[in-house]
Amino acid sequence: DAPNTWRTLTYNEWEYLLNNRPNASSLKGVAQVNGVNGLILLPDNWTCPSGVSFKSGFHSSPGVDYYAVYQTFTIGQWSKLEVVGAVFLPASGCRLGSYVNSVQYCGYYSSATEYDGNDAYNLYFYSDDAYMYDGNRDIGRSVRLVKDL
Repeated sequence: DAPNTWRTLTYNEWEYLLNNRPNASSLKGVAQVNGVNGLILLPDNWTCPSGVSFKSGFHSSPGVDYYAVYQTFTIGQWSKLEVVGAVFLPASGCRLGSYVNSVQYCGYYSSATEYDGNDAYNLYFYSDDAYMYDGNRDIGRSVRLVKDL
């Protein structure tokens, strides 16, 4: 991709962030940030800022309330994390026709990689796990844009 062009991550890029980079398990974790449930991804060269502690990983149980049980950040704490490269993916659910489903419950994010003619690879997370799966394109998923510098 051309520098400074916005795009979506590929399957391989999502897999790298979730599983294939050195210390991948210590560079992600679920949390509630300013009242919103989601998944936090940290940069490869992560150093936690002073005044904030980050617990990597997932809660052992699935459920809407377990994001906050696992860890919670105020907007001030999140600002410190964001400055050092943390990225927050809200548990924004998905859209099925005109019905929006699972907000605050789980996150569905599209990748740029096609699985077959009808499906694409997608990121799914919940309070107890995050993984890639192939799913039909007729479900509205969130898109996280990135820019190559």
